[in-house]
Amino acid sequence: MTLDISSAPIASDTTDHAPPATAGKFAAKPSTLPHNLAVPLAAFLVSLPVSLGIALATGAPFTSGLVILFGVPVGLALGGSAAVLLALYRLTRAHVDVSAAPDGSYLVRTQGPLTFAAVPRLNRALALVPQGAHVTVHHDGSFLDHAAYKRVHSWRVGHQAKGGRVSVLTERHDNEGPGPDGTARSGSAPGPHHCRAWTPWGGRHRIEQSDDDPHGRLLDGVRGFQQHTAPLIRHELARLAREGQAPSQLFLTCADSRLVTSMITDSGPGDLFTVRNVGNLVPAPYEPGAADDSVAAAVQYAVEVLEVRSITICGHSGCGAMKALLDGVHERPGPPTPLTRWLRNGRGSLARLKRAPAEFADRPVVDLAEQLCITNVVQQLDQLLTNPAVERRVNAGTLRLVGMYFDFATAQAYVLDREKSRFVSVSEEQHDERPVAA
Repeated sequence: MTLDISSAPIASDTTDHAPPATAGKFAAKPSTLPHNLAVPLAAFLVSLPVSLGIALATGAPFTSGLVILFGVPVGLALGGSAAVLLALYRLTRAHVDVSAAPDGSYLVRTQGPLTFAAVPRLNRALALVPQGAHVTVHHDGSFLDHAAYKRVHSWRVGHQAKGGRVSVLTERHDNEGPGPDGTARSGSAPGPHHCRAWTPWGGRHRIEQSDDDPHGRLLDGVRGFQQHTAPLIRHELARLAREGQAPSQLFLTCADSRLVTSMITDSGPGDLFTVRNVGNLVPAPYEPGAADDSVAAAVQYAVEVLEVRSITICGHSGCGAMKALLDGVHERPGPPTPLTRWLRNGRGSLARLKRAPAEFADRPVVDLAEQLCITNVVQQLDQLLTNPAVERRVNAGTLRLVGMYFDFATAQAYVLDREKSRFVSVSEEQHDERPVAA
């Protein structure tokens, strides 16, 4: 059986009739879509991005099933409605519970995302806390939007202004770590020690700490450590308690609060034997009026008892001790103070700055203060060699001395290349390179 296409009617929105077809050939005519297909096809093309979004929000199998069962327009409408209902459910399913402890303190525990929709629930819960009470707000780490954050923060400020205390703890999940902005990021690979002391600090911007109670802020940090970090490192610390410390490195640096040694070296408990003082200075035994045995004692213990294999002296940008040396604080008239006596240990660095200032390999120094900061590192390495225990180990080839500098403004570390007498930046591409030490 054959079908005569030339005799088949063609639907059209005009009164014109198609010209008869010639044998084996159709007459040329502009291509048009039938009216009963054009509208649905246009609706499908317009709604395609929407359908993809709904599929991601509600689950592709669910939305696809609706489209198959009811067609594109009805299926997308049902899928969109389901997406809206699911979003509303997620926004409103937060729980805020308030409980009183026997000691009179209160615990406010939140579960689920805190969004603008949860603000009325937050208000009702926080109103249950009496004035002057010590309160711990425990946030489960779910999403926190700006409206909810502002509400918690304003309540905290008001509660503390009336004599109360507020501690805020944010729960972190095992597979989360801090992102560049301090918020939680899923799937972060754990480090070699599972110890990140700066992790709670990184997320503290989400619910701000009070600046008028530094001791309370310190205790909040201790509580956060006990809740989040201690369980992760308790096993390692127990091992160190049994076996004792066996660090491979002595890290001598400044007491500046901005320099976090474990952070910039990616180290953990038991890795670094650390000595910190003002200006990362190593007093020379021959320095008149500036003798100090505390650093020498720590160096001797590290070298002879702990048998460390390297000693790093690390300076940093914006060092107040170096600025004080340039200002001549150590030479001011009058009875010397402990600080002025200590700064006399930096006179050798000032002399070296005049005769052989240190330089960077890939950039100029910012100013004279920065040049003194890196020159001081070189000078303190020389003064470290005056320690008999250090000199003996270095000559035997069993101890390595390393100079290091950290720039806060760029979060960039530099190491001293002794062969070139320059500080070279440490980059991710230099895994196999090692600084040339004394």
